[in-house]
Amino acid sequence: MTMDMKEFVRASLKKVSKKVTEGSLDIHEEGYDDQEEMLLDWIWIELKEESPDKDAVVNMDLDDLYEVIEASADMYEDYRILLESIRSDGN
Repeated sequence: MTMDMKEFVRASLKKVSKKVTEGSLDIHEEGYDDQEEMLLDWIWIELKEESPDKDAVVNMDLDDLYEVIEASADMYEDYRILLESIRSDGN
């Protein structure tokens, strides 16, 4: 995983957070087992837009994405805060 990819993941997380705040993403979206899967999928979709290396993103699964987020303390903190806000708003 390149340093650049971390930055693209960080940018994608910020975009998803902004969209959730604006209400442009449906936190009650059907088809997900839980909110965490939904959030990771949203970040992955944004990452496909952000990253110039589309193949690297397409070959990434949600576990890989989670590992990138978890490896960075500040990014993980932002991720947890966003996830908690989705969970509390979604109930």
